[in-house]
Amino acid sequence: MGNIKRAILTIVAIIGLITSVKLTVIFYESNYNPYALNSFCSINSFIDCDGVAKTPHAVFFGVPLAVWGLFLYSFILFMTYVDKLRRFKLLGFLEVFKNQTSYIFAIGIIAFFISMTLACVSIFEIKKICALCFVTYFINLFIA
Repeated sequence: MGNIKRAILTIVAIIGLITSVKLTVIFYESNYNPYALNSFCSINSFIDCDGVAKTPHAVFFGVPLAVWGLFLYSFILFMTYVDKLRRFKLLGFLEVFKNQTSYIFAIGIIAFFISMTLACVSIFEIKKICALCFVTYFINLFIA
């Protein structure tokens, strides 16, 4: 993988990680803290991150979607540097990842299709959108 591509993927994945951390905090605050104030991205009745986080659609297999995002962007960061990591003697088992860009592309495509499904659920079923969620949707599109 070229240095420019690696640098761009690193920056995009770090932005995704930061956004997912903030979404995890918003999920926790809106669901488990009765004294929490509205988040900065709860602007009106349509653009309402807290309202989206309170719905059952914000959880998959009992885990908030924001935490799944943390795993996704961590995995993309890992795959971005797997060729450097496998040079270490103890990490020789990483040799199975021959073409890391294929893994990143495949995960990016899957994440993008999941993002588009979540966007449709958000707009058409919940009738609210989460601005930070849409940031992650564009990040997934860029990764794909």
